[in-house]
Amino acid sequence: MTYSKTFVCATSAVTLFVAACGSAAMPMDKLTDTKVTLRAAQEAGAQGTPQAALHLKMANDELASAQKAIEDDDGDRARLLLNQAQADADLSLTLARGTTEKQSAEAAQAKIVDLSKQAQ
Repeated sequence: MTYSKTFVCATSAVTLFVAACGSAAMPMDKLTDTKVTLRAAQEAGAQGTPQAALHLKMANDELASAQKAIEDDDGDRARLLLNQAQADADLSLTLARGTTEKQSAEAAQAKIVDLSKQAQ
């Protein structure tokens, strides 16, 4: 009976230690992913679309706050801010790409109209 109590206590202690260490880890992979998405949004022309530019700015602000939280060893806050930054960066990228695709579709439609006029 003593062996099983010792085993349960030891297992519980190790589990708590691992959980505590896991939550303290800094989310560096999430930081990298967010930066990549922000760069992609900028390259997709997010600054040229008002809504995309707004979400790009929000993502950059959240990223700066997350980096400050990382410097302060506040992993939980950093993770939360990075999740928000990632969501805003994703939205900015989607809006920028949507605008580009809409412009391409409009250009293609105008070309079709021109070709159809030339054929007549």
